[in-house]
Amino acid sequence: MIKNSSLSTRVNRGSTALVIALLAAVVLINLILPMLALLTKSVDFEPFYEGFRSTLRSNATKKALFNSVWISLTASFIAVASAFFFAYIVEYKLTDRLRKIYRFLSILPMLVPSITHGIVIIYLFGRRGIFTRLFGFQLPIYGPLGVIMGSFFYAFPIAFLVLSQGFANLDGRLYENAIILGVRPLRRMVEIVFPVMKYAVFSAYSVCFTMIFTDYGIPLSVGGTYAILPILFYKNVVGMLNFSRGAVYSAMILVPAIIVYLLDIFYFSKRQVSSRHNIIPVNSGPFHILQKVAFGFMTLCIVTPIVLIIIAPFVQAWPYDLTLTVSHFARIIRVGRLGQLVTNSVTIALLTGLFGTILAFVAGYMYIRNQDGFFAAKRFTHGLYMISLAIPGLALGLGFALFFRGTPIYGTMAIMITVNVMHFFGSPYMMVLSHFKLLNPNLESICYTLGGNRLHVLKDVILPNSYKMLLDVFVYFFTNTMITISAVSLLYSHKTMTLALQITAYNDQGTWESAVAISLVILGINMGMRLLQNLRLERHHARNGSANLIDA
Repeated sequence: MIKNSSLSTRVNRGSTALVIALLAAVVLINLILPMLALLTKSVDFEPFYEGFRSTLRSNATKKALFNSVWISLTASFIAVASAFFFAYIVEYKLTDRLRKIYRFLSILPMLVPSITHGIVIIYLFGRRGIFTRLFGFQLPIYGPLGVIMGSFFYAFPIAFLVLSQGFANLDGRLYENAIILGVRPLRRMVEIVFPVMKYAVFSAYSVCFTMIFTDYGIPLSVGGTYAILPILFYKNVVGMLNFSRGAVYSAMILVPAIIVYLLDIFYFSKRQVSSRHNIIPVNSGPFHILQKVAFGFMTLCIVTPIVLIIIAPFVQAWPYDLTLTVSHFARIIRVGRLGQLVTNSVTIALLTGLFGTILAFVAGYMYIRNQDGFFAAKRFTHGLYMISLAIPGLALGLGFALFFRGTPIYGTMAIMITVNVMHFFGSPYMMVLSHFKLLNPNLESICYTLGGNRLHVLKDVILPNSYKMLLDVFVYFFTNTMITISAVSLLYSHKTMTLALQITAYNDQGTWESAVAISLVILGINMGMRLLQNLRLERHHARNGSANLIDA
């Protein structure tokens, strides 16, 4: 009996070591080595630092760097401030039914590629845009103002998701005590909400800053001649095929993203208030008329671009000829290979969701639940996983192009699936970690006590109690893969072209109606996936009752 127990322990430790080694190998080959290839290319000069020296001495680079930082700081501030107010109202002033509706509305802008937001800005504020025709003057959207406005729509949903979770974690007892003590509403906001939420605010700001700083979709459509670093990267790599200079710009884009990431992970995130099961809802008082007006205006700002994306493809030539038509869809079906683009995009998104979910689930489980030792190895692999959060899609895409060029997977769906898994891996991995920290470990102990093995624990305990988390992770991978451009812009071939990449092509051609039609197709697919997610969760809860095994 002792020999069998000892043999079982050795087998378990051996399988654990094998899984950890495989996980580390996947990340090393598909993340670390491509980034090393990128950094190697950036010093492919004589002497090695000449590329950085000449680039940094360039007036165009200095101006682009300043513009990128200034635009990112400003747009992030506007997005986070707006999302803070919107999340506060949604979480504390609305009924449960309205809260679900507005949560769904708030994430709609993140279901389309960033370049679409730039095109919507043109529809709204261009020479014949809605705003221009209503008020009789045109805003200077082709430059910093247009980039800031588009970046707001792009970053707002992410800021809202982070901040709404922070508000949901605020304990209502703090408010109750303040009300009993006669503290006025404004003082309650300053002395209770702000101190608790400040770290969530910085996390939201850091995510928004990184997104905006590394995006080239919006500047490509409304930036005009306004220079920023991602546009210089795009022109050097895509326009002039100067990969060495592009690698230098990628490294420059990488630095601020890593700095903000390190501040968030190692300082601010550790101080955020974690979720507790015994918190009570916040009673923040009545919904004042001024709050209603501001909330209504913000809702209009969020919904209007989505309404335009839905309407514009069915108009002959927005806004010159408002005749209803389906000719744009007929053209992209006939000439634009819409069926092939949809097949490619959905296939890549589904496989990214499948492999990404499996990888994130196994990695998170091994880090939190595995008790077979190898703690140093687990910490090492955990550090590798977290690196993906700090790497912009532009840098990762160029790293993949440099590292995998000439290999059998270059230009295939396999490389596009792999780069998407690596690009979006960090956040799903964090979702898995959070889930396993809340999942009661006694459930697994009971299963082992009753004679179950690892397979029984996985099948009968882990998976049934992880259904929602796994579905959330899968949908996260799927929807982000459907809209991504930067990470795959250097890796596709004619046969693997996706919907999001086709938007860039239509934007370059000036056929905005076709670009928005493609955006509507992406929006419809992503909304369908979200609705399917909600439907499956409702059916799952109906089958399993309302019992919450996590709190057992």
